[in-house]
Amino acid sequence: MEKIWIVSYSYLLYLFLATLPSLTNLPGFGNGVPVIALIALYFFHSYLTLGKRAINFFLVSFSIGLIAEIIGVNTGLLFGRYYYTPYLGFEVFNVPILIPFLWSTLGYFSYVPTRNYLISPLFMVIIDLAIDPLFSKFDWHWIHPGPYFGVPIYNFVSWYVVSMLIYLSFHLTCKEKSFQFDPKAAIFVYGLVLNLALQDYFTGLILALIAPVVLSSLLLLSLHVLVGRLRNSKPISEHKDS
Repeated sequence: MEKIWIVSYSYLLYLFLATLPSLTNLPGFGNGVPVIALIALYFFHSYLTLGKRAINFFLVSFSIGLIAEIIGVNTGLLFGRYYYTPYLGFEVFNVPILIPFLWSTLGYFSYVPTRNYLISPLFMVIIDLAIDPLFSKFDWHWIHPGPYFGVPIYNFVSWYVVSMLIYLSFHLTCKEKSFQFDPKAAIFVYGLVLNLALQDYFTGLILALIAPVVLSSLLLLSLHVLVGRLRNSKPISEHKDS
């Protein structure tokens, strides 16, 4: 299991280097390579962590993510009025096929820190707070811009709801426990958020990094306190057995 996190944290270092303006345009650091590498890491990580359940997670997250995006981009419901640019490649009903892969990828890494269908969507929303201001400049555009650096507020509400549906569906199909805190996974997501916030900084969206960095820090601190209280609230007999 430790090898999984060595590879995962190595990716964070690679992403940091790819974020630096002096390296962004070098071979292996630009042209979407970091995104493809993250998707590959997701498949590798989820298979070793979830085993056969990784197939269930992929099918559920890919399907729900694709359906939500098709509804969103063609009707304006859920996320607001937006459209994708040609840079993301092949599309299905105006949705680049890459996008549901990212729903699975980001959904998985947001899920493993707690495996809770109410808490894990918060990680997804925080990641989107860092992603949307930057990538909506290049890969998709809002027809009716909102107050958060052009992003409608209800976009984030829908991200939470869609993510929760993914996790609930996975729980129902695989009978997952309601809460399992993994600090290594939480640190990975935190590192991912910091790297995305750094990208915002280097592209001039300095204020856009505040919300994801502050909220992710508060969420991790809250989880640390919650886990500590849960451990301290164990019955005396359970403490003796452990």
